[in-house]
Amino acid sequence: MINYSTLFFCVNNIQRKAEKQSAEMDYEPSERSVQNILDFARCYETVETEEAGYVEMILN
Repeated sequence: MINYSTLFFCVNNIQRKAEKQSAEMDYEPSERSVQNILDFARCYETVETEEAGYVEMILN
């Protein structure tokens, strides 16, 4: 009987942890955050040069 109750405790504990993790992962970034990232990506450019290799430029 002790073995079964220990097993049930472990299974229930694992299920609670799995549900908690899935609940924590169910979120989305705000629209403003996404827009800021996309705006930065539009003004960021990398160019390859002969002397310096790759050069990163932020276009304003």
